[in-house]
Amino acid sequence: MTRRMTTEAKPPKTALLAALCLAAIAGAGLWIYRTEFAGPQFNRTLHQAVGRVLAEETATLLGHTGKVVIIAIELADLPELKVQLEEFSRTLKRFPQIKIKETYRLETDDKPKYSFGTGLSARRFVRIVNKNTTADAIVSFVGAPALSPEHLAQLKTSPKFIAESRSADKLKKLFEQKVIQAAVVSRFEFPTPVKGAPRSPREWFDQRFQVVTASNAVRLPDGKED
Repeated sequence: MTRRMTTEAKPPKTALLAALCLAAIAGAGLWIYRTEFAGPQFNRTLHQAVGRVLAEETATLLGHTGKVVIIAIELADLPELKVQLEEFSRTLKRFPQIKIKETYRLETDDKPKYSFGTGLSARRFVRIVNKNTTADAIVSFVGAPALSPEHLAQLKTSPKFIAESRSADKLKKLFEQKVIQAAVVSRFEFPTPVKGAPRSPREWFDQRFQVVTASNAVRLPDGKED
């Protein structure tokens, strides 16, 4: 009888072992998928630093008080921009007198020109400014527009304008027109101020980006407008 009980007990142990093996295989597969395919393929610390610097520059320009309008785009395929926006909002909370009045998420129609640092047209910029005449600052995460004299004439007000832009050479005229007051741009001056590997969010930022204001806009490279 004892032998029969031992024989009957083996199948449950075998089934349990098989179940554990399958669970291990499934877990390994899920880990591989998350790390190799589904994981964020970007430098989160870097993009957090971009959002933080944009917020700090905005606060400085506003004297730590005022109403802000944000221009962005839909975030489905842009985790970098999502991180930037979250850090921007988080950093602004350090300045309780600054309020986010409105956030615009522009429809992109799947056009590749829209991304973080690029895509904002003159027409949309003018429309948003004129809809928000009480705003103290407009912050664009999708670049800066090229404004003709006709566009400038259509503006009903002149809020502070801060932008993230991939193309530094498109900003010089905007600074000359006194439309933009600060920009975070892809680094165009080398060598970078960072020695060795970045060790902090600010060093990551300084290695890849730089801040342009009216005081140093003269150093911007020249380029053709769109």
